[in-house]
Amino acid sequence: MSGFLKGLKDKALNSVANNDAVAEAVRKMLASEHGKAGVEHIVQQCEKVGLGDKARCWTNGQPTEPLTVGEVQRLLTSDQAKFIASCTGLPLAPLLPVIAKTLPVAVERLAARARVEDAAAPAGGAAEA
Repeated sequence: MSGFLKGLKDKALNSVANNDAVAEAVRKMLASEHGKAGVEHIVQQCEKVGLGDKARCWTNGQPTEPLTVGEVQRLLTSDQAKFIASCTGLPLAPLLPVIAKTLPVAVERLAARARVEDAAAPAGGAAEA
């Protein structure tokens, strides 16, 4: 029985490590000037493949709608998929369910951060007198 439990523990720890690695790879993929351009780019990609409604939920503060594995496959370009796989050192297929959960959350967080930064910025530089 201890071998069985050790196997479950190892599988759980590997899963957590993979989730963290995928989350970091997605953040890197979206990284740009304060994350804003990366968010806008992925939203445009979503629009092109019919996922615009989901992407708008991620960026406007509504509850985050997750992606399916099939939607991730339609959404990511070959270069993006290869980038995420290379960042994790794992083949893409087992990462797809993790990307499906991680990408919407990453976009939501970057969009929220951008909204806060935009709200904190002085309007038109008129703050100084």
